[in-house]
Parts: sequence; C-alpha cells; structure tokens
Amino acid sequence: MDLHVKNRKNIDHMISTIRQKLQIANRELLSSEDYPLSKYDQLYEIYELLNRQESVSTFQMAAILDELKTLRNASHD
Repeated sequence: MDLHVKNRKNIDHMISTIRQKLQIANRELLSSEDYPLSKYDQLYEIYELLNRQESVSTFQMAAILDELKTLRNASHD
C-alpha cells in the first residue's frame, strides 16, 4: 500500500490504524468518512507519529484526539 497516494482507501487504512493505536473500540467515534481528502496530509502525519511509537501516553492521546476532532470539524464547515 502506497500511502503517498491520496485516496479514500488510504484514509480508511490510516484511520483504522489510528483507531487501533489509540485503542478506540467504537468505530463511529473515529470514522474515515468524516475526513475529506483535503485533510490527507494532516492524517498522514498523525498516522506516522503513532507508527513511530510503541505506546501513547494519556496526554498524547488527548492531544491527538483533539487534533482529529479539529480536522473532522473543519471538514464540516
């Protein structure tokens, strides 16, 4: 999978991985449909950050979720 290609399938993959890394069980809390392609680069940065870390602190998790919320809300403007 080439994540340098901006498409829905890659967003689905990244959101799924982010959800796993943050241990979010409810898929509806973090749905790939909420993020447009225009937010791809920001999602990719979060994805890469999480893949470089073995674990995520509570503070980091809160900051990442806050950023994801901002990206999601920006897509609904």
